[in-house]
Amino acid sequence: MTLKIACIQSDIIARDPEANYAHLDMIFDKIQDDRDLIVLPETFTTGFPAEPDLFAEAENGNTMRWMRDKAAEKNSVVCGSFLTSFRNGYYNTFVWMNPDGTFQCYDKRHTFSMGGEKELSNGNELITIKLKDWRIRPFVCYDLRFPVWLRNNFDNGQFEYDLAIVIANWPMQKSYIWNTLLSARAIENQAYFIGVNRVGVDHNNIPYIGETKVVNAKGRTIAEILDNKEDIIETEIDMDSLVDFRNYFTVHRDWDDFTVVK
Repeated sequence: MTLKIACIQSDIIARDPEANYAHLDMIFDKIQDDRDLIVLPETFTTGFPAEPDLFAEAENGNTMRWMRDKAAEKNSVVCGSFLTSFRNGYYNTFVWMNPDGTFQCYDKRHTFSMGGEKELSNGNELITIKLKDWRIRPFVCYDLRFPVWLRNNFDNGQFEYDLAIVIANWPMQKSYIWNTLLSARAIENQAYFIGVNRVGVDHNNIPYIGETKVVNAKGRTIAEILDNKEDIIETEIDMDSLVDFRNYFTVHRDWDDFTVVK
């Protein structure tokens, strides 16, 4: 079973959701119509960080409506994060929008207090999403540094997830860490990892190099954007090859059992 994905590496116009919708509309026009999943960067409507008291949106806000329209138009799941006020407090929320308008949400667990997310609340729930025969787990940017939170488990013959998606505004000066951790997390969790990052320079004059990529369970990059520019990865990942590798290299049977205290 393959999963057809499109990863959008885009620049983000600071503090201007409407301009970002229009810009992304043009990018979406370039994506093939047979994708199962389209992945956007972190805070794709405003850039990072942004003032939640000005930009956090309710569940019926403009970004949710835009995502519903794009998912229906492409007949594909569309996912990415933006600032929300769905519950008590403000969150950096990863939204998984299905073509039929239903959705699931993951609130960023590890808010980047050193980088302007002090006003945001921390999420405390992992979610696992089913798409076709895939079990998928979303994460946001700084989460990548915390291996316990990203830890896969194997219980009763079942892995918790087959694919992790990490969306980010990851700065150029930390490029080595981004690439190293994506491969390390894929290896230690025996799962595919998708890392989608932005390009451009934000309103704090911080540059982003992108390096959006898809990594297999051996930690090897199977698709990537090499140039520091807006671009799209369109590729497929294969469940059969993942199962074959897991059956051959059964390290998961020796994983430690533990419980994450949230």
